[in-house]
Amino acid sequence: MIPSIYTHLIAAGTALAIGASGAAYVQAQRYGLQIETLKHKATTEELVGERQAVKDMASFQKGLNDALANFQATGKRNAAAQQDLDRSLRDLRGTTAGLRGDFADLPARLERASSAARAEYVTACTAAFEDLAAAGGRLAEGGAAIARQAEGHAADARLMQQAWPKKPSQPVAGATESKP
Repeated sequence: MIPSIYTHLIAAGTALAIGASGAAYVQAQRYGLQIETLKHKATTEELVGERQAVKDMASFQKGLNDALANFQATGKRNAAAQQDLDRSLRDLRGTTAGLRGDFADLPARLERASSAARAEYVTACTAAFEDLAAAGGRLAEGGAAIARQAEGHAADARLMQQAWPKKPSQPVAGATESKP
């Protein structure tokens, strides 16, 4: 009988060992599944954050591209306005040069001219001065428009510079804080 009890005890011990190792294996699988679930959840949350960061960067890039396109379009308009202003200035200089030549010998011509010719000359001079004043006014308006646009661009540039993300300052390597 004794040998048969040992056999039962050995069988019971083996069954206990197999059952315990099976239970430990199942428990390890459960914990492994929980760990993988937690890792998956953390990765998913991180992915959501990364996707939002990509969306934010895309939005920022679109805004930057729109601002650049606006800046380029405004630059083209300014270049056209500058060309118009330069053309007006050349016309004004040409008119002024012509007037200098006309006025150089004016006193001598007025002395020799009849009163009807003087009246006609005064009318022509008045018309030339009116044209000159109008051209000067257009030139001043064009210059003022360019100055306003330049001020607007300078304000836009300041706003873009202020809105641009700043790099956080990095502590100097080897520096230590001293406590009083």
